[in-house]
Amino acid sequence: MLVGKRIFLRRFQVEDAPVLLKWGQDERYHRLAGFERLSNLTEAEKSAREYVKRQNSYALCLKETQQVIGLVELYERGMDEQSGLLKTKELGFLLSKAYEGKGYMTEALQLIFNQAFEKEDQVEIWAGTFVDNLHSQHLLENLGFKYVYTADYSQLTQIFSYREKYYLLKRAEWLKMEPNTKS
Repeated sequence: MLVGKRIFLRRFQVEDAPVLLKWGQDERYHRLAGFERLSNLTEAEKSAREYVKRQNSYALCLKETQQVIGLVELYERGMDEQSGLLKTKELGFLLSKAYEGKGYMTEALQLIFNQAFEKEDQVEIWAGTFVDNLHSQHLLENLGFKYVYTADYSQLTQIFSYREKYYLLKRAEWLKMEPNTKS
């Protein structure tokens, strides 16, 4: 568990399925974050079991109420030791819309980055956002991420019809940020 001033991050539990179902039935989370569509509690429980299995997948909770208000994940970018990708991760995050603009996600990401860069020896963290998700792009930039490129997935296959902007945060850049920025 990672603990901040107002929030904490804990591993997911199957009992978190109702929250996942709520997000999975909201078109906004599909459109802005690519969150999977969930039709019923059985599907949400299956999804929750998948989150439970992921090593760096966290439920973002309010300290005061223990309520789950978001999720934060660091995904593996590759398992081949020779490629160097074991030292990199990709970020995924989602926050319930009722809690946006209050600094909760900033606090959560600071905890994750401190853990990844200072304790787990990661060298870089990548993050992708859909091109119209300006709020997430602004958040990433405020945390020190630099825009690198845009991928147009519709050029690869007809299955996908979206474009995604990719950002990068390097360990050296995070560690030299002001301490009060890092929490």
